[in-house]
This record gives sequence, C-alpha cells and structure tokens, in this order.
Amino acid sequence: MSLVGVSRASLGHLHDWVAQAKLDLPLVGLDLRERGLEVDVAELLVRVLGELSREPLLAVLDSLIGERDRAERQRPRLLWTGPEAPGSAALDTRVQLIEMFASARESVFCAGYVFDDPSLLRPLYEAMCVEPLDVALVLNIQWTKGDGLDRDGRIAAHVHEFLERVWPARDLAPKLYVDPRTAGWNPDPDHPNRGYYASMHAKAVVVDAQRCIVGSANFTDAGTTRNIEAGVLLRNEEFARAVLGQWRGLIANGVLRRVG
Repeated sequence: MSLVGVSRASLGHLHDWVAQAKLDLPLVGLDLRERGLEVDVAELLVRVLGELSREPLLAVLDSLIGERDRAERQRPRLLWTGPEAPGSAALDTRVQLIEMFASARESVFCAGYVFDDPSLLRPLYEAMCVEPLDVALVLNIQWTKGDGLDRDGRIAAHVHEFLERVWPARDLAPKLYVDPRTAGWNPDPDHPNRGYYASMHAKAVVVDAQRCIVGSANFTDAGTTRNIEAGVLLRNEEFARAVLGQWRGLIANGVLRRVG
C-alpha cells in the first residue's frame, strides 16, 4: 500500500512526533487525528506503518521524506521576467541566475544571444576568484552590414567589446566560444538563396553539471528585469549533463570555435 497521498508536511510532523516520543506506538488513528491530521490520512498511516516500532518507523519516514525532498528539488520550476499574474508561483529569472552563478563550485557553461549587463556576470566572476571554476561562454556575433570587416575581424571586434565592456574584470576571463557562421554570409549552393545568415540564439546555463536553466531571456538588464520572458530551472543531473553534452559535441566537432 502506498503513501503517495500523504503530504510531505504530514510525514514530517509524524517523524517529529515519533522522534520526540510524543506518540505512543504502535500508531493509533485517534492520536493522529487529535494532532490535526485528516481522518483519511491518519487511517492510511496506521494501515501502512501501524505495525512498526520506533526505530524502523523512523527509518521508513526518513527514507520517504528524503525521496520527497529529492523529487521536489528536481521538479521543473518556472522562471519569469516581467509583469506577473496574481498568485504566480514563478521564480524570478535574475535572482535565480545570480544565485546559480554565485553558488558554482566546479563549472559553469553559459550560452546567450546577447550579453550586455556586467552586474549580472559579476557573481560569476567573484565565484571564479574563490574557486578554480571551469567557465565557458558561447557568444553570438553581433555585427552590421557594411562594417568593412571580414568574418575574423567581426569575431575579434565582438570578443574585444565583450571583454572590455561586459565582462566585469581583466584579471580572470572565461573560455569564449563562437559559431563562426554567425559572423557573416554563408554561401551554400544547396540553399534556396544560395547561402544564409545564422544566429546563436540559444539561452542556456549549466552549473556543476547538475543544475540547468533554459529559457528565452537574454543576459541583459531588460531580459532579466523588464521584458516578458519565460524559462525553466531544473535541478536534474541527467538533464543537465544532456544539455552540456550537446554543447560539448559542437565544440568537439568544430561547430563552435574557441576565441579570445
């Protein structure tokens, strides 16, 4: 018989009551109801756990509570920027990005279409000053037609601009990668237009190969404070490693080039 219908709070209360010897064992439904549990919850707990003595009961409750907590941590959470509906349970995009950058202990991988906010990246820089982090950023090359630059010149100019104006300091810098296709026209005889332009439009963060954010928000003040933007935060190692593996595959295959 399952305890799926019993809330994490009820399991926690029961654990505390048993640990503090506030309940006689074996469990009795009346005792549980008198402590505020609903009738059906009390009856279910007695049917499933009623034959257990103190130590086995605490062990089972510890296991159940641990599973619930792990599931809660791994539950997808909605990230949101901009105006919210009343009663929204969404998390603030900027707050979560800063918390993830600041709490990194091993690695940070971050891909973004636009970076223009040094204050958003400062917690990442400060984390790098404390821990020997492996930090990699993928940039999209912003350029203007008629700028007089070739592909390599555009990449060099954009990287210089990022390091001078957006990255918070000069003494430590992340590894930087670009998709060279984003820096100009790409001839292709098989394309209907005989060629194409491309963008690196993804926005993703993976921290310590365990936590991941994927969403629409650029790494800008507007994208994390004013625009309407949506994303997902997942504390799921399997998914985080899958996202990271996708990017590492592009690096290994030469689609993304290290620059700077």
